[in-house]
Order: sequence, then C-alpha cells, then structure tokens
Amino acid sequence: MKQFATIAFRNLIAHRARSLILGGAIALVTTMVVIMLALTSGIKTRMIENATALSTGHVNVGGFLKISQSSSAPIVMNAEKIRKMLETNIPEATLIVDRVRAFGKIISDQNSIVVPMSGIDVTKERELLGHLALADKSEYLDGWVPKTGESATEGKVSDLEERGGIILFASHAKKLKVRVGDFVTISMPTYRNIYNTKDLKVVAVLKNLGMISSFTVFLHHADAREVYDMAPDTTGVFQIYLKSLDQVPEVENRVRKLLADGGLSLMDKDSNPFWMKFERVAGESWSGQKLDVTNWEDETSFLKWVLDILNALTFALTLVLMTIVVIGLINNLWMSVRERTSEIGTMRALGLQRSGVLQMFVLESLMLSVLSVGAGLVFGSLIALAVNALNIPVSSEAFVMFLMSNSLYLNVRPIDLVSTFGILCLLLMIGAFIPAYRASKMKPITAINHID
Repeated sequence: MKQFATIAFRNLIAHRARSLILGGAIALVTTMVVIMLALTSGIKTRMIENATALSTGHVNVGGFLKISQSSSAPIVMNAEKIRKMLETNIPEATLIVDRVRAFGKIISDQNSIVVPMSGIDVTKERELLGHLALADKSEYLDGWVPKTGESATEGKVSDLEERGGIILFASHAKKLKVRVGDFVTISMPTYRNIYNTKDLKVVAVLKNLGMISSFTVFLHHADAREVYDMAPDTTGVFQIYLKSLDQVPEVENRVRKLLADGGLSLMDKDSNPFWMKFERVAGESWSGQKLDVTNWEDETSFLKWVLDILNALTFALTLVLMTIVVIGLINNLWMSVRERTSEIGTMRALGLQRSGVLQMFVLESLMLSVLSVGAGLVFGSLIALAVNALNIPVSSEAFVMFLMSNSLYLNVRPIDLVSTFGILCLLLMIGAFIPAYRASKMKPITAINHID
C-alpha cells in the first residue's frame, strides 16, 4: 500500500499543472459550499436570536380566552399558578418571562400603522434585549444631516422601565414620521370589543432586523394591561428560555403533560404562530380558556421559506459544480491512464495484480480529493472569519429582511465542515472509480503492445 501511495503521489507531482488546475477547481467548489452553508447557518442563528428577543421563547405557553363562541383573545388566566408550575418543574430554564400580547393601531400626527404589540417588563428582559441596537436617525428621519458633535442615535431601551413609553423599530418610526420624544396614540380593541386608547412617548427607535421586527413594538406591560383591559392575574404568554435548543422537544412535551395534569385545558398541537390561529379558534365551538404550547420553530414558521430557499440554492449549486468537477476528475484520470498505459502493462507483466492497479489510481484520486477539499474547507472558513471580523453592514432593506440582520454574518459549524468533507470526497471517489477500474482490467499484452 505504501508503494502504491508513493507512485500515486509522484504521478500527481509529475503532472503538477493538471493536478493544480483540477485541485483548484475542487477547492473552489468546496469553498463556495462552505460559504453557502455558513450563510444559511448564520441566517438561522440570527433568526433564532432575534426571534427569541422579539416574539418567542424557546418554548411558549400562550392561549386563547373565548367569552363567546365567535370571539378569541390571546389571554392566559391564572398566570401566577402557571408561573409557579413552570418555575418548579422546568429546572433547565435559564429565564421565564411573561408578555402581554396585543394588537392594535399606532397613530401619529401624520400617519398610522396597525401592528402587533408586546407588553414587556424591561427589568426582567435586559439580557434578551441587550443585543438590540439603536437605529441611526438617518434610517427613519428623512433628510437628517448630523450636526457637529451630534449623536447619530437617540433614546434608551432602559427608559421603558417607566410607564408611558413605547419602543419602535426604524421602519415603524419612518412610516409614522416620529422620533424619540414624540407622542403617539395606541388604540386597541379589548376582548369585550371595546376600543381603548392611550398616549405614549417614543423612548427609543431600534435598528430593523428584517421581517421579524416588522411585527414587533414594545411598550410597558402595565400600559398594555390597562389599554387591553386585562385582569391583574392574566397575561399573554409565558416564554421559556433554555440552555440548548436540543432540550426544546423534551421540555415542550413535559410542559404539555404538566399543564394537562394540573387540570388545565390544552389546544391541539398546531405548528403555526399564534396570530395565524385567531380565525380557526374563533370558529371552534367552545368557550372559556385553552392553553397553547408552542416552540420557537412554530412561532417563526412563516419565515421558514428563507431557509428553504437558501438550502435549495446550496444544493443546486453544489450539484452543478460537483458534476462539472467529477467529470473533470474522470477526464483527468482517463488522460493519466492513457499516458501510463505502457507503465501499467510493464507492472502487470512483472506480476502486479489488477487490485494493485486499482488501488494505485484510487489512491491518486483520493490524495487529490482530500488535499483539495481540505484546502477548500480552510479557505472557506478563513473567508467566513474575515467577513465576521469586518462586520460588514447591510444597508439594503431587502437584504436586511432576507438576512434578518444588520450585518453579514457567516456561522461555520464543525458538523458542516465534517459532512462537506465526507460527502465531497465520497462523490469524487465514486467518479474516480470508473477509470481506475477500467485501468485495472487492461491485459498486460495489450498495454505493452500499446507502445508500438
């Protein structure tokens, strides 16, 4: 085996130009695959980070209250009882917070928007909201030109610790034509179909985070309860945060069993965000309270198309490029077999078995594949690290919505590198086996006569 490996390596060196061209093509394909996988993983990572800060926990206990058959409100009753059950029986939880879910209109002096709202307690959610950045004034103030010494941002998230404030994202502030310090009016229908209003002061404007931030506005939980006309022992949803996403399925099942054993009515599993369930719940023939247990994937399922598109593009690109590279490898080996026909005949005449010829050519392609794919993995990883270090900003609203981040982020996962290495090497070896097998089937006399 050592002799075959030496012969294979020397042949690659002897035809270094051809080996470098083919090896470079394999490395380039590998690099592109690594970058595409890192981009997909980066988008998923950012989506989880932003979604869990803005609209969902890893596991959620929400629900609907129906005071009549045709009504539905996102309200959870007996909140303290449920909180104690969760805190006692979910030791894996790093944080459990409750938010008030609301939906209504925000009205400014010049415009209005209809958007979901979350009543939060900032003092309990500093860790969740810590990575949210304030938007530059230029993102929501038309024609804003900074003056000497003037800050590009304004407001503070911590100002929402006091009642009477509201936090918008740049897209909302731009539509409403407001800035920090301006007042807006929120108008929301209670579950008794009575409209209540309240004036709130804009205390901060945050950078857009793609599609998720379009469906999120923060206000003080006490203000949300007041406008939504909620009883003290009610809330909108309990959001449970875990140490690892791998714990989500087991914890979700345990929460469902815990609530059912506690005598609370549960809705059937529905893998959709809560706001897509209103119509279905309103059409069901029951009244009272039913709890709805979901996970982060359910609440962000409407964004799954982004990952599906990227996965499809990665697969299609890899398939096309790998087809070209495998054909190139096969052609390279055919040329090598043709050039070395007399050498093969001589070695066969000296007693080399067919299996030895097969091993020699397979080892040659294996060396080329391993070195080229390995180089591609290194280059792709270095490019991803460089992109993350540069923190390249994304200014286009369309790309921000697609990438779900204000900067380009590539997440290189070891499992992606290992699987890419194994799959690409396997495909290349399958392609190399055909000419290697044909070379091993050559008869010594035929190969020697090829000299003439």
